[in-house]
Amino acid sequence: MANLRIPTVGLELELPIIARATGVSADARGLFPRLYQRRLAQGGVAVPIQCGGLTIGVRDPLIVTSLDNGFNNVETAIGPCRDRACGETALNSLARHVHGELQEIRDTLREDGLGFLAMSQHPDVAITPDFYRRMRAPKAIYDYWTGIRGWDHAAGIDAKAQNGPTTGVPADAAVAALNVTLLAAPAMIALFANSPFENGSPTGWKETRLSIWERMFAPAAFLADRRQHVTPSRQFEDMADYFEWTFGAGTAMQAIPEPGASYKAAGRLLRVAGDPPLLAFLRAGRTRTHTLDGSNGAEVQPSLSHLEDLQFSHFLDGRIRFHFGHPPPVGAFLEALRERTVESLFETHCSALYIEGRACGANFPDAELCGLSDPLVSASVTMAASAIQKGLIANRDAFARIARVLAFPDVQAARLSAMRHGLATDVGPRNTPLARIAEVVLEEAERGLHDDERWMLHYPIHVLRTGDTGADRALRSYAALPGSPRQRVREIMQDRLVTTLPPVPDLRQPVLDLPRAVGF
Repeated sequence: MANLRIPTVGLELELPIIARATGVSADARGLFPRLYQRRLAQGGVAVPIQCGGLTIGVRDPLIVTSLDNGFNNVETAIGPCRDRACGETALNSLARHVHGELQEIRDTLREDGLGFLAMSQHPDVAITPDFYRRMRAPKAIYDYWTGIRGWDHAAGIDAKAQNGPTTGVPADAAVAALNVTLLAAPAMIALFANSPFENGSPTGWKETRLSIWERMFAPAAFLADRRQHVTPSRQFEDMADYFEWTFGAGTAMQAIPEPGASYKAAGRLLRVAGDPPLLAFLRAGRTRTHTLDGSNGAEVQPSLSHLEDLQFSHFLDGRIRFHFGHPPPVGAFLEALRERTVESLFETHCSALYIEGRACGANFPDAELCGLSDPLVSASVTMAASAIQKGLIANRDAFARIARVLAFPDVQAARLSAMRHGLATDVGPRNTPLARIAEVVLEEAERGLHDDERWMLHYPIHVLRTGDTGADRALRSYAALPGSPRQRVREIMQDRLVTTLPPVPDLRQPVLDLPRAVGF
């Protein structure tokens, strides 16, 4: 079967910020004014992002550099990138932009004595109410999550950082793309595991970062919130099925922004009376709202902009993301739900539609990786997840082949095992080694890549050959170091400060060693 054409790729990266001298989790709010001035001085088109009276980000036509949940966790969103007329693929174009963005962030942070860590969670943060108040980004949505929905948002304030590939798809391929992303998630979690410490000590988990969802939603006021991070026992059938699962019976819709505002900005949020499922809200017509403090809000006319605003509402390892060029009428969407023709409606009305991968922990080049004899291991570490996701989605046969070694109903248990044990575990009723599943995932991803994109697989191939994830390497260092747990963790942090960013390979040179993943 011919590969699916992938129109665009992008990447959302989160970076745990540290003080270079001490390794402590650090406030990076000074980054954004400096970055804004730097980009203006370079002749770029840059716009500051304001929230709560602060500059919390910088936007240009291709890159948004801002915050995730706190001032100690910088997020950069790069893309969408497309194939270029010169022959450069979208994925290789993205790799160049990622390299340039990380260089600029590294250099700008250094001016304030800061840096970022090649780990997917800061390993030595004691989360206290005071630390949470000081570090939390000033976004109204977080007040709502903690005060109304009852979430323990502080559980993630220790700079839990993901590598989130975004892969453009046509609407009629979106659900198949999501399903293969979810099926591959246990392997992706294991390959990119990089957070074995918390609050200065080992946790017994290889990817502690992903424990955030169970912890954050445990005290949730709405019971449905507690299942919004749990992979369903069956794959999604179509987009109607996906939206019914996310927003249908038993769920409680999120607060909505005032007209013209963003749900992550500082503007006022409105809570719909009764907290109905979003689909019920769309069907109900004009509806009363109130503000988060309980006072009366405006009457709101439901629109598909509300669906677009709330598309973040689940926390699985992958999401279908979209932007409407012109939102369709609510009635047309509800009819498409009934007729199971949402794909056709979205193909007509979406200006962008893509899969957001959410399984992989942040990995960056560290001193140990940069010292390896194969320079492409360190050069590929940050782009590898994007290459795998793009290859799997492009390869229309990938789902069926991976499902031979991991059935979809076993994904949730397998991902939990991957979080704890990384690659060193067996999963499913046949006790299949997760390393074998990861090998199949790489084989299928490679089939969906262009030859000049396969260099991005060097890091995961290295991990499978050696068994050394970022977490495994950190734990080996920990065992060899003297001192108290906290002293050893602090030593590891110094080794994981990102200083060198290896260049993207010059693909005009025919000297690259691009081994095939199959049968390595």
